[in-house]
Amino acid sequence: MPSFLNKLVKKIADKKAVNALIPILAEEDDSARFYAALALGKIGSTEAVEPLARSLKDKNYSVKYMAAKALANIGGKATVDVFIKTLKDGDETMRETAANYLGDLGDISAVSALVAGQFDNNKFVKEASTKSLKKLVYHKIKKI
Repeated sequence: MPSFLNKLVKKIADKKAVNALIPILAEEDDSARFYAALALGKIGSTEAVEPLARSLKDKNYSVKYMAAKALANIGGKATVDVFIKTLKDGDETMRETAANYLGDLGDISAVSALVAGQFDNNKFVKEASTKSLKKLVYHKIKKI
């Protein structure tokens, strides 16, 4: 990211900015949607989970990817639920992305969705689901 944009994101990375950024996710400009998702991820407010979840179906791959990254940064049960739903009914790239982030988030409630993901018709979703199940086992063992 260009340094001036990084500085701008840090300046607006305030909970008050969330309400101003959410409507930008619906704008026509791909760059605007991308940077709004980026900023929302940096802010980390759970208020942005639902709008970012809608962005996982954006027509632009970069926007979808940044929305997923923002959701992973926010974390929490609501984000895990979004990724579980996306793993079940998202497009191929978002199913794979969701499977990867579910492993990173370390929430054991994702196990059944990841097991189902191992039977996906897309080999990359299968591989990501298997890899994430291994991560979850590691997270669980690490807590013991």
